[in-house]
Amino acid sequence: MATRKINGFEYLLPGVDTAIKTLRPGALYDMKDNQFLDWIDDEGRQPPTWQEIEQEILRQVDVYNYYLYERQREEQYPDVKFQLDMLYHDIKNNNLQNGSWIKSIEEVKQKYPKPTTPPPH
Repeated sequence: MATRKINGFEYLLPGVDTAIKTLRPGALYDMKDNQFLDWIDDEGRQPPTWQEIEQEILRQVDVYNYYLYERQREEQYPDVKFQLDMLYHDIKNNNLQNGSWIKSIEEVKQKYPKPTTPPPH
């Protein structure tokens, strides 16, 4: 399953495959045009209905959208090499509280704030 990690929390990238694997972990299947061609489940479970799959995808999309700020921040943060250089100069100048590194990080965090509500599950 395709996933993404942030601060130790891993969330799924929404999709039909991840929905099926979430709904029926361990099941093996083959699919074409949203129809199961083969279904093998050692626990004897039936394939999920298309409605169950759609509901799971919507849940995954909610979680994915919640973490949009994280993906936006990642794109906007300066490259690590530049961050290290900024930190080096801020340390040398005794300016950690108001230096170029902290300003660049805070600018991105303010532009893409973390949601104030808890993440959906």
